[in-house]
Amino acid sequence: MSSVSKHSAILIGAYFITAILNYGFGVGLSWLFPSAQYGILGVAQSLLLLLALAVGSGFTWTTANDLAAGGVNESTRQRFRTSLVANTVLGIALGLGLLLAYRSGLLALGKDYRWIVPWIGVTLTLLAIRSVVNGAARGMYLFSPVAKNLVLEVVIKVFLGLALVWAGLGAAGVVFAFAVGAGLSLVHSLWITRSARLFQGRWAFSPKVLKATAPLFLGMLGTALMLNLDILGLKLLSKTDGDTLAGLYQAAAILARTPVFLAQALTIVLFSYASSKIEPETNPPAKRVIYEHTALKAWWRLLLPAGVALILAPQAFLNLLFPAAYQDAAAVLQIAGAGGILLALSTLLIGVFQAQGKRRQPALATGVAVLAQILTLFITCLLYTSPSPRDRTRSRM
Repeated sequence: MSSVSKHSAILIGAYFITAILNYGFGVGLSWLFPSAQYGILGVAQSLLLLLALAVGSGFTWTTANDLAAGGVNESTRQRFRTSLVANTVLGIALGLGLLLAYRSGLLALGKDYRWIVPWIGVTLTLLAIRSVVNGAARGMYLFSPVAKNLVLEVVIKVFLGLALVWAGLGAAGVVFAFAVGAGLSLVHSLWITRSARLFQGRWAFSPKVLKATAPLFLGMLGTALMLNLDILGLKLLSKTDGDTLAGLYQAAAILARTPVFLAQALTIVLFSYASSKIEPETNPPAKRVIYEHTALKAWWRLLLPAGVALILAPQAFLNLLFPAAYQDAAAVLQIAGAGGILLALSTLLIGVFQAQGKRRQPALATGVAVLAQILTLFITCLLYTSPSPRDRTRSRM
């Protein structure tokens, strides 16, 4: 397990670097933007994350599983190319669908998003390609280059984004910076996997890849949806000022997602090792339960304490990072922190189970959970953001 520990440490180290940059970026923008503008950015980020996690929740994991299980050969190269084409088409389709929904009024975001939505589509396409290439790198156990790739994207996004904000481009400038970061990190991903010659050989579409990806997609996407539907639903379902409410919630969400992001970094490593069939004598199915134990141990020793700290001292963390206008989010942080603890555990176990071929049950469980979240979100927004009878009476007066 020394390799798992080493690679986990590398990915967690990359997470901390990106987390510090992202937190600094998010907090800095909370000081530069009014609450409504910060809320617009929060909604844009949730849209991008939601769609990006859709293109990163299926074929990238299939590719990592294929290369970890079978190594680099003609068959896995062909499956990689099938995944790449399919995921690119998915990314383009989602980007165009988002633009069409916005332009038609079906997605009622408002005129402030007229430049934001197209750049989300561009970023999404670039991330769809990169996710499959990075999946290949993970299947080849190139975790150190993958960690550098993740850091590179965030560094570009943060510094270019801040520069564009200072230039007066607002939230649209930040989203443009996302696209530039995704594009340059894609170039880096292609560079680190060049030795595998993944694009050489006969190009032929393999339908088996789609069949193998479906349960992976549903299982991995479920946790991604649970992580990002909240702020988007708040914006779309709120009967009051959705952007301002989303801005307040964004402050709590940035902190509450910490255990989940750590879990995602650990899952990247555990998935590849749990997928490996190259050395069956050292990794027989009977012994693969050790990866489940590793996941539980990581959650108990690292992720659970982090989440509990957020629940016990929400005001302290908000006071440390955010302006006074965001202190009303303390109660939200406690609730979101509890959810983050449980979602972190789900993320780890779903990744290990699916790597071992146990894919239907996690996909079904996360599907049910997402439906429950959507229903709960709709009911709570309806109950707590609608005007009270007294307010409606006053408005008539």
